[in-house]
Amino acid sequence: MRSLSMMLLLFSGAALAEAPQPAMPGMEHAHHAHAMRSWTDLPLLKTKAGGESRERVIVVPQNIVADAVDAYSNKLADENGRRRLPLDMAGAKLDKPASGGFHWLAAREEQGDEVRVASAVYYFGERGAENPTDMFITQKHELEIVPQPYPREHSRYRANEDWKFLVRFQGHPVVGQMVALETQNGTKSVWVSDAQGVVTVHLPDDFNAETDGKEIGGSRGMGMRGSDFVLAARRADGGKTYLTAFNAAYGKNAFDQRSIVMGLGFTLLGMLGAVPLLRQRRKKNDMPEQPEQTEQKEEA
Repeated sequence: MRSLSMMLLLFSGAALAEAPQPAMPGMEHAHHAHAMRSWTDLPLLKTKAGGESRERVIVVPQNIVADAVDAYSNKLADENGRRRLPLDMAGAKLDKPASGGFHWLAAREEQGDEVRVASAVYYFGERGAENPTDMFITQKHELEIVPQPYPREHSRYRANEDWKFLVRFQGHPVVGQMVALETQNGTKSVWVSDAQGVVTVHLPDDFNAETDGKEIGGSRGMGMRGSDFVLAARRADGGKTYLTAFNAAYGKNAFDQRSIVMGLGFTLLGMLGAVPLLRQRRKKNDMPEQPEQTEQKEEA
């Protein structure tokens, strides 16, 4: 992990403090998405299940100007497993394929020499969903942050755990790339990729009484309490500057040290409560057996 001053240096300039762009013909809906600010200045994709059957998800880009959202999946019949979802005032609409599965979502903004990409994952619950590794590893943009691996169904990112992400440029791992982490709970830190282009990020346990009440939204929530995080990398190459961001939800670790201590405490309380019962049973077992009483009949 590097200092916050390095993170500020990494993302200095227009990448985070971008001035509002002039309106472009046919981009009114995209600027509606751009105008939606969030807890971070980094590009985000927010997802929300819609409809009673939860077979449609609404994807809303934040802090990025885009006219569409690309959805990649092994279950999509389009070329290269991609479906291009147009944006309207509500966001982009992704309908669940018949067999469900994982979807990689991405929005792209390119203006002048600046390229910005927001990425996220949505999972339509379905038993026996395919392994998304091959679909995730397929190159989609110049600069990418790819989970290694992504939590499978019925799992999620958890605090106080290390998670690996591959950073690559033009399909090749990037060594020594600085990656910034921001959480909705206020944590900011910087990590650096290793010789394989992999960055190991420790998700913080930055929950408190105020943040514990938030329910994880999107595909990974399943009614659990948690928050959001985003990872971002910035790289200049060939006269262009690339900023890519990956966001997801994370929850409290039910198996962290505090939970274990509490679990041990409840176990000890249960054991102490059982002591009187054990003593009573032992006392009963230690009592000598009474001889049987027989009636003596007097002889006449």
